[in-house]
Amino acid sequence: MSRDDSRRDGLMDGRLRAMLLAAVVIGSFIEVSTSHRQYGLLVDVFALAAVGVVGAAAVLGSESAATLARQRDRLEQEPQPSTTVPICRYVTGPAAPQPQPARPRPFLRERPTDLSVPRFGDGARAQGYPWLLPERTVQNGIAADEATVGAFTIRAASVIGPGHRCGQPAEPRQDSYRIGRSRDSRYAIVAVADGLSSAAWSDAGATTASSQAVTLLREQIETVGFGGLDVKELYGRIAESIAVHATGRGVGTSHMATVLITAVLAEPDTNGVAKAWIAWLGDSSAWTLDPRVPLWRFSAGEAKDRAAAVVSNEVAGRLPDTPQLARDHYVTLAPGAALALVTDGIGDAWADPAGNVNEYFANAWRSPVPATRFTADVGFDAPQCLDDRTAVVVWNGGRA
Repeated sequence: MSRDDSRRDGLMDGRLRAMLLAAVVIGSFIEVSTSHRQYGLLVDVFALAAVGVVGAAAVLGSESAATLARQRDRLEQEPQPSTTVPICRYVTGPAAPQPQPARPRPFLRERPTDLSVPRFGDGARAQGYPWLLPERTVQNGIAADEATVGAFTIRAASVIGPGHRCGQPAEPRQDSYRIGRSRDSRYAIVAVADGLSSAAWSDAGATTASSQAVTLLREQIETVGFGGLDVKELYGRIAESIAVHATGRGVGTSHMATVLITAVLAEPDTNGVAKAWIAWLGDSSAWTLDPRVPLWRFSAGEAKDRAAAVVSNEVAGRLPDTPQLARDHYVTLAPGAALALVTDGIGDAWADPAGNVNEYFANAWRSPVPATRFTADVGFDAPQCLDDRTAVVVWNGGRA
């Protein structure tokens, strides 16, 4: 029914009741004014009562009809729901905010997009950017290994840094490592190289350095033995190999600049103690871990001046230009202890006293872990840690 029809019906009902009231009133006056032979007063009283009842009913009926009409008008003015029901629609009102208890800042947080990678502090923004490919064909962005050599357990991983993989164009992984053994498995051999970012072909220089290091160390062990290892001869011959490679590519030797750290671990003695020979050139470093102390301790490498206002990444020596600056020394590993060779992508984080990265890795790598877990740790996320990161860890499994 339309609004006009409702108003017309209400008006018609009002007129009808008014006509009825008028008829009753006229009839009543006629009745009252006419003389009755008997019961005249009683008839008058009943006539007047009827007039009152009919009048009240008419008035109340008119008001009720008007109220109903107004309600119909109001309902018609309100928006009506669509007759078409959506197939799949869920609507809910906003939940009332609930007070949350304060939570302490976690020691270690996991990145929501990759729960396998440990995240420290607020992490690095570049960590979440997509991985891009370099313009030329290069080595893989991730490399990993695990091995057992005699009493030693080895884990190795190299991951391209967030700062290198998200740029336009992306850069190659400039770190490289190699692991090997002597023919009789009495010695484990490790080499870790870090190409300089300023060198256009540093990834090729690092790959050449690490590969040649393991090959030449195996030769020295077979010819002069563990006690006769010669750092000058070793790094000199590695420099020659890199220079030959540069000539083959038609570039200068400075375009293949890299730093290098190497180690040879001899089988443990009767007490389970192993001896390791470490040689280095540049800012890659060696660290040792006592399983009873949750902290990696700096053992060899070019230590950076962290007391300065700005920590410099400039290195004093590099291959193939200054092999004569290489240095070496020996360390011992007790049963259960570990030796780690790392590039500065990890070493800088371990050496930072303001962070808890060192403590985390000391607990995580207290004993050998699967290579997948080891690789995820190497890919950690931390503020300002954007460089490539490589780690080779050797655990001494001699008698405890």
